[in-house]
Amino acid sequence: MKFMTSNHYIWQVLPVSLILAAEMLIFTGHMEAATTVHAVTLILLVLIAMYSDNRIYPILLLLPLFRLLNVAMPVFFTVSLYSYPLVYAPMFLPIYLIMKDGILSRSEAGITFKGFWFYLPLAVAVGFSLGWGEYNVLRPGMLLPSVDAENVLILSLTMILFVGLVEEFVFRSALQTVLETRMGSAAGLLTASIIFGFMHSGYHLPQELIYVSFAGAVFGLLFWMSKSLPVIAVAHGVTNISLFLVAPVNPWALVYLIGIPGLLFVLYAYVFKKMPRKIKPAEKSKLKS
Repeated sequence: MKFMTSNHYIWQVLPVSLILAAEMLIFTGHMEAATTVHAVTLILLVLIAMYSDNRIYPILLLLPLFRLLNVAMPVFFTVSLYSYPLVYAPMFLPIYLIMKDGILSRSEAGITFKGFWFYLPLAVAVGFSLGWGEYNVLRPGMLLPSVDAENVLILSLTMILFVGLVEEFVFRSALQTVLETRMGSAAGLLTASIIFGFMHSGYHLPQELIYVSFAGAVFGLLFWMSKSLPVIAVAHGVTNISLFLVAPVNPWALVYLIGIPGLLFVLYAYVFKKMPRKIKPAEKSKLKS
């Protein structure tokens, strides 16, 4: 269809608007209406993707799909931490299909460990800093039933390998990448960050939406610098570790958990004479974006 493949932004603005509207319904406590809007958006995106080779549609499809999985997943555990893998694990299938179909290249998605050890201290420092900031917004309790080595390990692996990896692929590797190609680097990063903030509407706090949008921009900048999904997955995971474990239990430890890796990154940069690569727009893909 010529109309679908031409420069008619309505077909991109409409699903994004519906996604944001659904999240605002969640924010105001209208969960059933929000679920309906997300389901309609999901069907709409599937239909549009069938008649368009624009890769933004299968990427946008990840957003209502993730929300519907989150809402529909039954509760099997009294400890909410153990439910996270059940919510996030199904998202690996659409992520696999996106990569298999070549909608994103490995370099665009940042599927590489190149430079990982160089940026790791920065990712840890950023993560603990953002987690401390979000703790002061939300003031949540500790997510673990008890603080012991086993539970800390479960929390850490869950937040990095499930929450961090899935959310950072969706919002940075995929959404930010295609939006940068369409809108330019700054506008693409900002738009992806705002959508990321809105997707935290379940907390029902306007300051949380604003703060998470800011955190999304920080993750986006880190992705610009490192071009590595593992780096930002660690940063995101550490943010949640800081939020749900360290800040509630021992906030003073954050002084060291932020300061030591931060100084280590500065030392790395000085010793190896390696500074973050120059920020530049995402490379154009051969696929229409």
